[in-house]
Amino acid sequence: MPIHPVFTRRKDRAACRSAHGLKGDRPIVLLLSGGFGVGPIEKLLEAALAVEAAADVVVVCGKNAELAQRLASVTPPRHHRVTIVGFTTAIDELMAVADVVISKPGGLTSSEVLARGSLLAIVNPIPGQESRNSDYLLEHGAAIKIGPLATLPYKINALLQDHRRRERLKANARRISRPRAAFAVAEKVLELIGAPIFPPSHRPRR
Repeated sequence: MPIHPVFTRRKDRAACRSAHGLKGDRPIVLLLSGGFGVGPIEKLLEAALAVEAAADVVVVCGKNAELAQRLASVTPPRHHRVTIVGFTTAIDELMAVADVVISKPGGLTSSEVLARGSLLAIVNPIPGQESRNSDYLLEHGAAIKIGPLATLPYKINALLQDHRRRERLKANARRISRPRAAFAVAEKVLELIGAPIFPPSHRPRR
């Protein structure tokens, strides 16, 4: 799956937090709804706000301005803060600061999360590609799965209070990540047809 090289570049977490108005040192829970803001994101936010541990909950609504407006009216419990984000090209920065990313396991999202070495909490995988992605990530210990939505508060709360487990899951994500796979395929094709491979000035940064 081709992904932008930006997902492999090191980020200053403090600078990224500051850039997105995420002050303090609370854990960050990132909810993704895709570029078009579809899916049961309102129910996910409701469940995330039931987590006992204090957290900054960041919700990306994509281009769905109506959804963003509805979510902006939600009053969180006092121990949580909610940040609503519309369409953004800085998903890599949000993933870099997130302690856990809650999302469906689509091909692109899964690849980006792995490349960033983030922790994915899988929700609502569609039978087919997403369910197979889910199985693969779970078999390699690189994600957790939220079954019934009612279990989300318990599972996320347990993760936020278990630093070692989070780091283990992130390490497994980095281990199975193949962020340069698309470049490797392109280079091989160019090699087979005798075309010049990326000149040094255009070679993607690792």
